[in-house]
Amino acid sequence: MSEERLIPSAPRGPLAATETVYTLPDGRRCVVTFANRGTEQLQPVRNQRGELWVGFLTDDGRQPPSWDDWQREWVAPELLLPEGRLGDLPP
Repeated sequence: MSEERLIPSAPRGPLAATETVYTLPDGRRCVVTFANRGTEQLQPVRNQRGELWVGFLTDDGRQPPSWDDWQREWVAPELLLPEGRLGDLPP
């Protein structure tokens, strides 16, 4: 069984917005990683446990300057609190 059948994606709502910034209980800000996985529709990247692959913003609330500078990890979706959109938030 493929991962897509085991774990439903979020077709609408906050996870469907690729620029949504989330805050974790420890105060770190992050964005959810999206991929198209062979289709034209972007979907959140999830593992078999349903955790989301997130990238953390810098301490001043910006995106890191290059792909290699992103710190990433798997995070349970229930820990993500929507905070706003990239560029609209204070540092």
